[in-house]
This record gives sequence, structure tokens and C-alpha cells, in this order.
Amino acid sequence: MVMTSFMVLLLLTTVLSSIAYYNTAQEVHLVLAIVSGIVFLVCALVVAHWAIHALVLAALLSIRIPALSPRPVKLYDK
Repeated sequence: MVMTSFMVLLLLTTVLSSIAYYNTAQEVHLVLAIVSGIVFLVCALVVAHWAIHALVLAALLSIRIPALSPRPVKLYDK
């Protein structure tokens, strides 16, 4: 929840500073837009990375592969 609100605020900062740069042509707004955009991209890739891992793990745990399923082993010959 905290990461989601942080991402939304970061996206809003990027968009609003880009709009402010186009309206005022001050370099500080351009620098803020570029830096916050890069931070947003990195955070989005990190969040997506773990989400993709969780989906793949859930898919692997739900699939039964015959070659990897346990087989009964005879301990004693009778």
C-alpha cells in the first residue's frame, strides 16, 4: 500500500513538473521531471519484477510435472 501511494505521488510529480516546464520553461522543472521519471521507472521495474516472480511461482506450484513427481521407493524386497 505504501509503495503504491509512493508510485502514484512520483508519477504525479513527474507529470506535473513536465507541465510546469512547458508552461514556464525553467530548467528546475525539467530536472525534476527527468529525475522523478527515472526514479519512477526504476521503482516500477522493481515492483513488476517481484510480481512476475510471484505469478511464475504460483504457476509452477500449481502445475504437476510427471518427471518431477515423487515415486514410491521399495526399501525391502518381499
